[in-house]
Amino acid sequence: MLLQENYSLRKHNTLGLDVRARYLVAARNKNQLAEAIAFAREKSIKVLLLGGGSNIVFTGDFDGLVLMPDIRGVDVSAVDVKSAHPGVRQVVIGAGENWHGLVRRTLEMGFSGLENLSMIPGLSGAAPIQNIGAYGQELEKVFIQLEAIDTTTGEELIFDHAGCEFGYRQSIFKTTLRDRFVIMRITLALSTEFSPILGYRDLDEELDSRNITAPSAVHVSDAVMAIRSRKLPDPAVLGNVGSFFKNPNVSLAHFEHIKKTHSSVPSRQQDDSHFKIPAAWLIEEAGLKGVSVGDAMVSEQHALVIVNQGEASPEDILALAKEIEHQIHDQFGISLDMEPVLY
Repeated sequence: MLLQENYSLRKHNTLGLDVRARYLVAARNKNQLAEAIAFAREKSIKVLLLGGGSNIVFTGDFDGLVLMPDIRGVDVSAVDVKSAHPGVRQVVIGAGENWHGLVRRTLEMGFSGLENLSMIPGLSGAAPIQNIGAYGQELEKVFIQLEAIDTTTGEELIFDHAGCEFGYRQSIFKTTLRDRFVIMRITLALSTEFSPILGYRDLDEELDSRNITAPSAVHVSDAVMAIRSRKLPDPAVLGNVGSFFKNPNVSLAHFEHIKKTHSSVPSRQQDDSHFKIPAAWLIEEAGLKGVSVGDAMVSEQHALVIVNQGEASPEDILALAKEIEHQIHDQFGISLDMEPVLY
């Protein structure tokens, strides 16, 4: 185990916040994970689990151990998963695998199921924590189980689908078990028989512009990549964590009330009495694009993204987020929920 002290995390969070960790360990196998956990228990210090840092907002320095699981590997089971669909196979993925790299690799292997989740930043181990999703697909739809180590006891456990308590951009690892378990591997059910998930305007229009009427999984992945590249700022250029707020669900009555003064409000009906409104539309409609606090700014490229223009502090980011929340509640009566996790 290589233990580093007073370590800068600027390159390990995509917002590019200049904060430091008291200790940091990048663990490349189960033994190193166990050793790091034992060290933290002996010192009686907190453990922060950090993957690609693409869904985290640091509120300051971390006075504990930052543990970065770096277990690699992509293994395909020889056994079909029991499923209503033929050709579904188990794929076991190390937590340290780059997520987008995994998506493209599984496509090259002839498996579909992740194509709509292309170009989501971060590592594979973080995918179930966030229950990542895009364009009608969510991780939980292909999830089987994960292997993890309890940071309080050192015990190894397996969490099945029910045990993860998935919700919209949510799991038990963001709520009651936050920071308690280090995920080592995840197991997904991917298919050799492609069934596209379409029906989203941006995606459909992108495929139409390419004259693709019967898309393959690779076609869908390519289209998603093009959309995300065009709409979202590159974290390597302007620090950001992608979508900063979740798309809110509102009641039918609330939706109709907003529609009276904003007839063009976009929505996606969830059931007979609830509609999901894009948070980006709310923020843009509230006139907040380009608004800044210090070096933190609402992206001119996409209103749902807060960018670090260079030297934004955690205080700048949080103050801007609070202002957005205040304005949306004041103008639309909607409370926005942050998507990234605060530390």
